[in-house]
Amino acid sequence: MKLRRRSSDGFNMSFIDVMACGLGAVILIFILLDFYAARIDPSDELARLEAELSAASAAEQEIDDVISSIINDIQLTQTEQQLSERAQQEQLQQQQILLQAVSEQIAAIAELQEELSALAQIETPDSTIELAGAGEENYITGMLVEGRQIGILLDRSASMMDENLLAILRSLALTPAQRQQRPKWQRTARTAKWLLARVPEAANVTVVAFSEAAEVLGQNRINAAQDGNAMQAIARDIERVTPDGGTNLQAGMDKLLQANPNITDVYLITDGLPTLGDGLNLRCRAVATRSRTISSDCRQQLTVATISRISQRFRMNVILLPLEGDPYAPSIYWEWTNATQGRLLVPAEGWPQ
Repeated sequence: MKLRRRSSDGFNMSFIDVMACGLGAVILIFILLDFYAARIDPSDELARLEAELSAASAAEQEIDDVISSIINDIQLTQTEQQLSERAQQEQLQQQQILLQAVSEQIAAIAELQEELSALAQIETPDSTIELAGAGEENYITGMLVEGRQIGILLDRSASMMDENLLAILRSLALTPAQRQQRPKWQRTARTAKWLLARVPEAANVTVVAFSEAAEVLGQNRINAAQDGNAMQAIARDIERVTPDGGTNLQAGMDKLLQANPNITDVYLITDGLPTLGDGLNLRCRAVATRSRTISSDCRQQLTVATISRISQRFRMNVILLPLEGDPYAPSIYWEWTNATQGRLLVPAEGWPQ
């Protein structure tokens, strides 16, 4: 039997082909959706970049400020260092000038040595105060007691008990009688009586002892040198004085000028620059209040303030006893005495005997 062939259709698509096409369409749709989802909005990206740029600018500005501050600190330090070096140079120059002036004075004194030796041998039979020993004959002092209205200022501060700070502090624990027996104070008392013994017969004298406060010694504010009883009373009061406290030269000067406003010659017995008084700047007052001490610079400032407070003109004479830790005292007292035509005496050890 003859087989019959199936007729074929010109367009033939199986079910699998249809599904494949559908799946491809779905995949294409997902690809397109993912592409648009991954796209970044340009405005958001711009905002992010601007925020980062702003943060970077702020950080850069902060770094610039820190660098500027460091540079300013360096410049300030350099300026302060330059000023300090300049001040040291000026101070050194001033010291050299003072040393030169002192050398000239020493040379002048050396030229007059023979004349002063002759003066030192002159006796003063009119003196009502006598000193034992031969101190005046052994030293060329150059300190002549002269004038018609004489004031003697006796520094009775604690430092007048010794030359060393530790020894002074130990001396503060002593009784008044023991303090009066300290070698330096005994020398101070002898110096005061040495001056008292050489006051001219026709002169008047006022003696003031001072530390933190001041008091007039003797029976009267003004004493005639020819009055033996009055002079002996002053000598006895000198022996009863007890050293204690700080050094307020302003209080001593005020008390002296109140006692005798007509003073013509002042003789100060001390061992250094003052430590108390008015005229300090805020920095010195703060340091002195906080630490109970005063620096050498502040003591110089206080001395200048003390001198500027004095309106009356008189010859200033200073007998400067030794004290450690006050290197500017000789130069400043020398300037003061020289400006008033007075004398500065830094006596040899053991004077007066």
